[in-house]
Amino acid sequence: MSDHEHPNIPALRDDEIHDEDLRAVIDGATVTKSPPPSWYRTMGHNPEVAVAFAGYWNLLHRAGLVEHEIKELARLQIAQMIGCEFCARQISPLAEISEDLKVACARPDWEHPDPRTRAALHYARTLTLDDGRDNEVYAELREHFSSAEIVELAAFFCLTAGGNRMAKSWAIEPHVGDVIPEGVMSIHG
Repeated sequence: MSDHEHPNIPALRDDEIHDEDLRAVIDGATVTKSPPPSWYRTMGHNPEVAVAFAGYWNLLHRAGLVEHEIKELARLQIAQMIGCEFCARQISPLAEISEDLKVACARPDWEHPDPRTRAALHYARTLTLDDGRDNEVYAELREHFSSAEIVELAAFFCLTAGGNRMAKSWAIEPHVGDVIPEGVMSIHG
């Protein structure tokens, strides 16, 4: 992403936020960090959409059937594969993800040691890269996840990938350095 002095969709200032539900979402994002307040200040141009998005994001990312740590690591992996510096910088303080995992999760030769997490990460890769491994990945998923959990993962991964594209397009925050590790898998080839 190129450096943008000005975002394509500007964030709302405090004096522009009149919806109390939107204000609560922005305040909550100061704690959860993923996505951060700047995301909701930008999305807040349509408060109803921003508030609904926050509810759906919270259900899929922090709640649901699948462990938050698995979903957070997959979210980081997807951000790296898409090349979204904004999303790759955001780390949920509610998930314990080591620096080593943050750097390694999207490298093509890296595999998570936990079979359940590894299956979820393979699924995130396949959905993001469309690598043609669906049959193999679903066989692995079924060993570790119920159909309900697979639906949750798919919904979260697709929401994450779309959100990454929105953040890049909107240029919410300027590029601030190399947060995407070298050698990661990428939708860009």
